[in-house]
Amino acid sequence: MRILCHICCAQCFLGMAEMLDEKDKRLEGFFFNPNIHPLVEFRKRLKSVKVLRDRLKFRLHAVENYGLKSFIAMTAFRDEPQTRCPLCYRQRLFETARFAAENGFDAFTTTLLVSRHQRHEAIAEAGREAAEFAGVDFYYRDFRPNAAKAHDEAARTKLHLQSYCGCIFSERERYAGTTKELYKD
Repeated sequence: MRILCHICCAQCFLGMAEMLDEKDKRLEGFFFNPNIHPLVEFRKRLKSVKVLRDRLKFRLHAVENYGLKSFIAMTAFRDEPQTRCPLCYRQRLFETARFAAENGFDAFTTTLLVSRHQRHEAIAEAGREAAEFAGVDFYYRDFRPNAAKAHDEAARTKLHLQSYCGCIFSERERYAGTTKELYKD
């Protein structure tokens, strides 16, 4: 089975890496993340995924243009995560499903299913909708039990470790209650 895996970051891909060793599945990566902000964070995550690709020897398809404008246009008036996050999942999974269908994949999945911080049911729903839209199967599996191990392996191998989901809203939510980067008298 040939599976296209949407990759949000190298750390989460490590949570699915055992699939690379399964003889009945061939996993290829797809980096498409117009939500990631700022541009430097986008570049760090893409570079980290490329480093992991070189280490694990998997095929990577990457949309390298910074697509922030489309994400902002889609989420501009949706400040609450319960309305904003499903739109983001849909945008990324519909594009992954479209690419998978056009390139002869049997199924697609996403590393978003690894993170304990993501809205798992909304991801699964977006995956099912994208599958129906594109006519390609959505490979669903709860990879959250692998999250801690993946984080530890990413840290051990010096891959970029992000501290927020990726979007400008999640960055604000992550740091709003902190004094990180504030000048202290």
